[in-house]
Amino acid sequence: MSQSIVITGGATGIGAATAARLLERGHNIVVLDVSEPESASGQDFVRCDLGDPSSIDQALEQLPDAAAALVNVAGIVGADQPATVVAVNFLGLRQVTEAYTGRISKGGRIVNVASSAGRDWPDNAVLVCGLLDTPDFASGMHWLEQNQAAWRDNPYKFSKQCAAAYTYRAAKLGVEHGLQVNCVNPGAVETRLTPEFRELIGSEMYDWIGKQIGRFGTPAEVAEVIEFLTVGDCGWLNGVEITVDGGYYAGIVGGWIQPETSPMGSAHRGPSAAPAP
Repeated sequence: MSQSIVITGGATGIGAATAARLLERGHNIVVLDVSEPESASGQDFVRCDLGDPSSIDQALEQLPDAAAALVNVAGIVGADQPATVVAVNFLGLRQVTEAYTGRISKGGRIVNVASSAGRDWPDNAVLVCGLLDTPDFASGMHWLEQNQAAWRDNPYKFSKQCAAAYTYRAAKLGVEHGLQVNCVNPGAVETRLTPEFRELIGSEMYDWIGKQIGRFGTPAEVAEVIEFLTVGDCGWLNGVEITVDGGYYAGIVGGWIQPETSPMGSAHRGPSAAPAP
């Protein structure tokens, strides 16, 4: 009997698409989410708010003692409090990952879903590493309070920069535990969060991005890559970010997408403006 695969944010969007693909392959799926999956057939559900460390601790007590993989997909775009966005998108992800790593079987996988909005984290490395250097959720929240002026203007982007940068630190966990830890950075994908992304960067900019690559992506197309990293034949791949954006970033680097022609003009500096789930 196959071991379980735990998926945070598995109730909707990319998380649900990933769960569906892995279910089709016969894996046991445990979904951590604030909402129960619409189609719970063949899945176990554990309610969890990644913005609440006590909720995470309670959820961890209900997870299987052994699992084949952990897939961190859960994320939000906005919240009443900007710190909540960073808490869910990074601090909660980190707490689940580091608390559950010891229960993932040797040879297992951890896949973190960040965003193309965060793949430029090296440009903001000093600030990003400031939060990454905090040892736990509580100290991370304290750091956010003490450094509000530096990240509050775009908490979503900052949170995803942290999630992407965490790939390189978490890869050490992989080496220590005989696992692989990799990251997927989705580009513009149509999900239930799309209206929030349109508001975040503007509908005109959002549509311009889609035109550059022909169309927006689907959750299933990102789930294909997550599935490969979770159960595919890639036994020596560790600490890698994979951008899944239909070629948008390639267009920026290759020069066949000209950001200065975008609605943001010279303010658009590349794929970091592209939304993602």
